[in-house]
Amino acid sequence: MLIAAGCALVAVAGMPAPVAAADGKSGGGGKKCAAERVLAQPPFPPTNVNLFTPETYSQASPMVPAPPRRITPAQLRVQLAKALLPRAARHPGVVKQGLAVFDYPKIRKIIPDPNLRAALASLVGGPSEVSVETIRSGFYAKVIFAALPASTIAQVSPDTQGNPQILFNERYRFENFSLLGVAMAHETLHQDPAVGPMEEYIAYALHSGYYGQLLLEQPKLATSGTELTRRTNTQLLALVNTRDAKGRQSLTANRGNVFPGGKPLANFRSIFPADLGPATPGNPDLNAFLGAITKTRQRNANFDRATAELLDVRLLWAPPEGRLRVAKLLQLKLPKGCPPWPQPTVPTQIPAGDRPAEAEPAASPAEHSTSTDPTGALAATVTMVSGLALLRLRRGHGHRAVPCRLH
Repeated sequence: MLIAAGCALVAVAGMPAPVAAADGKSGGGGKKCAAERVLAQPPFPPTNVNLFTPETYSQASPMVPAPPRRITPAQLRVQLAKALLPRAARHPGVVKQGLAVFDYPKIRKIIPDPNLRAALASLVGGPSEVSVETIRSGFYAKVIFAALPASTIAQVSPDTQGNPQILFNERYRFENFSLLGVAMAHETLHQDPAVGPMEEYIAYALHSGYYGQLLLEQPKLATSGTELTRRTNTQLLALVNTRDAKGRQSLTANRGNVFPGGKPLANFRSIFPADLGPATPGNPDLNAFLGAITKTRQRNANFDRATAELLDVRLLWAPPEGRLRVAKLLQLKLPKGCPPWPQPTVPTQIPAGDRPAEAEPAASPAEHSTSTDPTGALAATVTMVSGLALLRLRRGHGHRAVPCRLH
């Protein structure tokens, strides 16, 4: 079965009504606040640090992967149909198509494990639906579980014959297939020998946006409490809290620690090294995924600065109301009452990790700090980035996969 690479642009289902009492509406049934006005406030702190990693919040409980369980292919088919149902209104037939992917003989041969096969099928109707055709085409020899370092969720590496395969950490064998699907969407972006920080930065931005969409469809995922859930939640927290002064989604805006009360991180961009290295060639998966998440038409996108800048200004994974809803699902503390809010009492000592960036002239471009540790301290280098996205058209390149890790 062929799944069209140029899938329809994904709109987020289940968008809530304008912000309610706990997230911006004035008390006593007053006027509703626009979601953008709430999002324009500084990063939202978590009320339950146990939804995130102990590396980010030291007081959080230890993480444990999903425990072993026995689940039959028939039970997985039922769960897969339920997971895909929220997309049915936008994509008629999506449930039938997803089940067909799960049952497809060639895909069964490439992905023998039913939970991983359900992970691939869960991408049908989403921004990374193109991953299905990439797998079905045989680009990757196998998609299997394997013994990997504890810090690695999945990686692309060659088999004994030199053919690329996608390996998932055996540690996550029993995790929810929709979560494994987020990692699958990431890994199918890696199709070229040269995989560097720039490629990882773009892949993380795309898959984090997709995970945000997934929570709007399956809200209970956010609080399942498994290790993979908490790691994915932490990446999304960095994304949700990276907003500019008008509440718009950004990757580089610096308005204070995006992990309030936890390890300092200036913005989503700071997860990655200061030097993102050279550009690497794109592929059809990047074109389709990038086009869907930015609502643009992509033909020759590469993993380069132009793509990074596009995502910085057009990572449209959800409208403001949807992003606010995701903040609530992550159990973040949202400001009460309609803006403008009164100035808070300044504490005698502000934790270093929560200090906002120094004020800049309004006309200055955004600044960002960087770090090689996704949840560690910030590096000192500050890099200037453009406020506009420039799309460069390039010729396509041949692709083959080499080891690349999703951490």
